[in-house]
Amino acid sequence: DYFLTLDEPMNNITTTLGQTAELHCKVSGNPPPTVRWLKNDAPVVQEPRRISFRATSYGSRLRIRNLDTTDTGYFQCVATNGRKTVSTTGVLFVKFG
Repeated sequence: DYFLTLDEPMNNITTTLGQTAELHCKVSGNPPPTVRWLKNDAPVVQEPRRISFRATSYGSRLRIRNLDTTDTGYFQCVATNGRKTVSTTGVLFVKFG
């Protein structure tokens, strides 16, 4: 049967400089959805060994290592499987230690 569900809203994260943050996009669907990540409405650009996202059993995970204050922002995951789209937004706030 055809469906697309947001299983859980995205978590907000407050952390400090140099830490690693993980944002989780928890979606399920049939057919399995593709997930896009946006930061402040612009596509997230992967950076080798620092910013990466990948498909997971629950949807998608975005990981940002060695956080900088410029990483602060609104992160949105948009999942679509052709007929339907769902999205959720979380805030990442990076503060000085």
